[in-house]
Amino acid sequence: MSEWTKQRLDQMITDGVEENLSLDYKSAGALAKNDERKKTEIAKDVSSFANSSGGVLIYGVAEFDDEPRKHLPERLDPIQRSEISKEWLDQVIQTIQPRIEGVVIHPVTISEPDNTVCYVVEVPQSHTAHMARDHRYHKRHNFTTAQMEDYEVRDVMNRRTHPKIRGFIFVNRNADNLRPRDEGILTVQLVNVGRVLANHVMVELELPLEMSGPLGVDDPVWMKTTEEGTCQTLRLNLGTSDGPLFPDADVYLRRTFKKAVKWRGPSGGFRSTQHVKVCIFADEMPPIRAILDIAPVLLGMTPIENAVDSR
Repeated sequence: MSEWTKQRLDQMITDGVEENLSLDYKSAGALAKNDERKKTEIAKDVSSFANSSGGVLIYGVAEFDDEPRKHLPERLDPIQRSEISKEWLDQVIQTIQPRIEGVVIHPVTISEPDNTVCYVVEVPQSHTAHMARDHRYHKRHNFTTAQMEDYEVRDVMNRRTHPKIRGFIFVNRNADNLRPRDEGILTVQLVNVGRVLANHVMVELELPLEMSGPLGVDDPVWMKTTEEGTCQTLRLNLGTSDGPLFPDADVYLRRTFKKAVKWRGPSGGFRSTQHVKVCIFADEMPPIRAILDIAPVLLGMTPIENAVDSR
């Protein structure tokens, strides 16, 4: 992540970077020392990021007032450092229970003569649920916060009990200069971003016929026909030399295939599916199920969580 500066904030406003699940803008008026309601809102906003997937809160950026643009940044709305200090903001954030580890507050100087700043608060995803000052648990929902259901609180608290895996996929039909020209490479990268070791990991894939020919003979590959068309299905497992997958570690699962094979002849033949379907299993972790467009998967390592449609 690049350094937070006034120039960077100005560029975000110029580019019209919209609020999303991991970004929230707040005007200077969102911070007030003698307003308990606003202190509660700060705690709600910060804890909602920690309870979800983490994110960035920027205090000192005003949004547009009209409905079509209300989640877009309009202008800088600087905060008087002498009135609202970084230490005061940190104290409000630390009222969240339990304390969120890893929160970083970046004071971004806007004007030295005026002693004004914006505060950029980076909130990591936590490994347990955090309660705000209102004694409730909150999560990010679209562009705002929402109160969590009981089962959602339990799920977040269980983050410590199972691994958390992120996956990326790339089908390289060009391969590299070290391989025969008719060979391609399927690569799945798995990263353990949680704190729990993953002993058993399996990836199930459904690949469109148009992406590749048959994979290696040592792989259990099947043909499968759905309403969308026909695909190849296979499973990739951590080998004895790969696993277990430790926290903060990653592994690459690769398979070669014969890309010169033609699945559809002039007379028709198989009708290929048009999406890549992926399912990642890891011990007691809830499975990751995603459906991806073909195009980005052929261009480079594609995050599996950024699916066209997840089921």
